[in-house]
Parts: sequence; C-alpha cells; structure tokens
Amino acid sequence: MKTNVYKLVLGFLITLFALNLNAQDYEYIPMVKPGVQIWTTTTATEGYRHYNRFALTEEDTLIEGLSYKKLYWFTDSVFNPLSSECIGGLRENEQKQVFYKGSSGYDNEDWRNGMLFDFSLSVGDTFYFQSAGIMEFIVGYIDTVEIEGIPRKQFYLTSIWNPTNLVCKIIEGIGDEFGLLFDIVTRLAIKSTATGELLCYEHNGDLQYMSEYITNCSNPFAGLNDIIEEDNSITLYPNPTSKEVNISSENIINSIEVFNSLGQKVYQTNVKQKEKTLDINSFSKGVYILGVNTNKGYIRKKLIKN
Repeated sequence: MKTNVYKLVLGFLITLFALNLNAQDYEYIPMVKPGVQIWTTTTATEGYRHYNRFALTEEDTLIEGLSYKKLYWFTDSVFNPLSSECIGGLRENEQKQVFYKGSSGYDNEDWRNGMLFDFSLSVGDTFYFQSAGIMEFIVGYIDTVEIEGIPRKQFYLTSIWNPTNLVCKIIEGIGDEFGLLFDIVTRLAIKSTATGELLCYEHNGDLQYMSEYITNCSNPFAGLNDIIEEDNSITLYPNPTSKEVNISSENIINSIEVFNSLGQKVYQTNVKQKEKTLDINSFSKGVYILGVNTNKGYIRKKLIKN
C-alpha cells in the first residue's frame, strides 16, 4: 500500500515539474516589439485582388494624445519609408491588448479605430472587434505553434451565435491569419464576399510565417494559382512588342513592376497617373508579367517581348 502511495505522489510531483518547466519555457511575444515587422497580405473585394504590404517601425507618433508606433503601407518588394505611406499606428498595453488607429490601407477611405487583438484572453472569454461596427466573438480554443523553436499561442475565435463555427485564427505576436487589417466585422455582418489571407510575416528581415500557397514573399504572386482575376480595365499595346509598351488604365496607376519568367523583378517604377509608356528595348526576348498596382487593386498582365 505504501509503495502504491509513493508511486502516486512521485507521479504527481513529476507532472507538476513538467508543467512548471513548460510554463518556464513559454514567454509571451508581444505584437508591438523592437525592430521592423512586415506583413504581406491579399484581399479580394468586388472582383479585384488587393495586394498590400504593411511595415511597423519603431518610430513614435502621437495620435489624439496617445503614443503609437508608425504603420506604413507599401507595395514594393523592399520597404522604404521614404516611398511608403504612413497610414496610422499600432500600440500595445501591459494587458497584451493591441490597438490600431488609422486608415484601412489600399484605398485609404475607411478610418479604423479600436482594438485589433487581445492576447490575454482565455478559452470561453469574449472579444469585441470594432471597425465598421462592433461584433462579439468567443475564444473557442487555444493551442500553441512553434516558430523558430519558440512556442506561440494560437487563439481560435468562434461566432457568438454558433460557438462551433470557427471565424478566424490569431497567432500571438503575428496577428490574424486573414491579414493585419482584415475587417472581420464587415465580412460577417453584411455577409460580404471579401476574402483575405496573410501571405508572409517578417521580423527584422527574418521570415517567420509564409502561406503554403506561395513560393516567395518579395513577389508573393509568383507561383500562385488563380489568385489574380483578369481585369479589362488595364490595356497593354502593342503586345507583343520589341521596343515600347503603352499601359493604359481606367484607374490611377500607383506603380508598375515587371517580372521575368523566373519570377525575378527586372523593373519597377512609380506612376501616379492613368497612362505610362515603358521602354523595354533592353529586355531579353521572352514572356514577362506586369504587376500593375492601381487604386482598385493589384492586377497582373502578360507581356511578350519579341
């Protein structure tokens, strides 16, 4: 009998030790942290595919008396604060709650102000997400995922009306799997067809998250299947061509990128108008992809150099 009691006590102590060891191994990773963080995201609305990149820096900015870290929006392969647009800021308090104030990104028409994430929640807690409206979610499940050997919590948010219906997954220190500023409320409240996805997340140049559907983050649309819809608002002429190609758009063209058949960027320029002529005389013969970033989204067109 004493032997059995001894075994039970020993087993209980070993379990406590293992739990304590796991607790010591786990350390919270904040969302707002030192360095430069870059999120590459995509969103489809109204037939357009919007390609967005967001960079959070250590630069402070005061917004209505509160200190935020500057958040930039850009579409280039490399982040440059001089050519990027500051759209707002992120801040995180001691309660592990992350707040955003600024525009929504690509169209800069919608103003966002409220809590994006709350990493202090436990299973069964409610979370109020605010953007175009306010919607309540429930934390249905929490597990962990290892990124670069470091465990991070994953929060599974479910619908308040149907707790078995998974709405989205949020990763500690990284954010929503749909994208940094993806509007869950509007999508659910008005049953919008908008879809979003976090393609890549980088911290200080280290790639820590990449979607299984892409091959690289500098040109995330290379290798994607059917992610860019055909768009007749962009016209290329002449095509094929040997010297120049004229690009005409119904919408303002922000920038143009040219990729070769290997997915390597060979040309890039800012435009800010509806028409642009590119001199491709120095290009080798072959097939190229033009990535045209307009006010309506990121559109991909095939160009043949003969």
